[in-house]
Amino acid sequence: MKSGERSVIIIGLPGAGKTTVGRLIAARLGREFYDSDLEIEKTTGHSPARIITERGEPLFRSVERAEIERLMQKRGIVLAVGGGAPLQCSDLLRRDSVVILLTRELGAIAAGFDGTRPLTRNLSELEQKAQERAAVYDALSNAEIINEGVPSEVAERAALVIAPHLKARILVLDGPNLNMLGIREPEIYGSATYEEKCEMLNEAADERGIALCCRQSNHEGELIDIIQDAMYSYDGIVINPGAYTHYSYAICDALRTAERVPAIEVHISDIHSREEFRRVSVTAPVCIGQISGHGFRGYIEGIDALLERIGAV
Repeated sequence: MKSGERSVIIIGLPGAGKTTVGRLIAARLGREFYDSDLEIEKTTGHSPARIITERGEPLFRSVERAEIERLMQKRGIVLAVGGGAPLQCSDLLRRDSVVILLTRELGAIAAGFDGTRPLTRNLSELEQKAQERAAVYDALSNAEIINEGVPSEVAERAALVIAPHLKARILVLDGPNLNMLGIREPEIYGSATYEEKCEMLNEAADERGIALCCRQSNHEGELIDIIQDAMYSYDGIVINPGAYTHYSYAICDALRTAERVPAIEVHISDIHSREEFRRVSVTAPVCIGQISGHGFRGYIEGIDALLERIGAV
């Protein structure tokens, strides 16, 4: 997926100004704007408040999830969702998207209530909702924007915050013992440290105008968790599985499951000229390519290949 197709999701408490600010953000980004509550009303012919009052909140949440799932099929939109949607739809909202938490002073929100919100009618109920949802909002959002002042200025600030998140995002993932670069067999892997490698890659990312994250773990399960989480967070993965290259079918399965995000396997040394067991890779078949024996430069070559693959160059 091209980074420009990543949607922007606006979450926050009822009355935070998601619709007003969201429309202005969409205008600045040149994107279509949708509001899940308004789309529910178009689809069902009833407002969310009426559905909740007459049919109950569980039914409304079911309708809301179906509508958000439909909207998330679109690419490159700005979508404002109801205050409770993140509790039921966080898995949908984080897909191929940048999530912005719009916050506003609770007293200011409550002052604007008109009695039509069946789940949040006063300051006390608002404070309770804020407490209940804080952890979910924080975990889901990429950034927080405070809604104070002129809405157009809030939207302008938000657009500046959002822009870096719309860059192509590449994950560089290293497996066991690669944190010991510079100490471990320098005659094979060189004298530069893992930190120096990451610094070099971040400089390359800045030159290419992309967002880069370097991760490393000595534990198979953690590497699998990172790959799974990357499925909806990154546009590509450069992976050096280390010794797991040769026998971790679990990591192979994780990469296969996350195949919507292309991966390239990289090795600092030439594994094909080393011990026989190192010449076999069980993870390479689920990657779009393998780069071996090019030192740290191989990681940059992998990044460039991924950018070409996803159309970000």
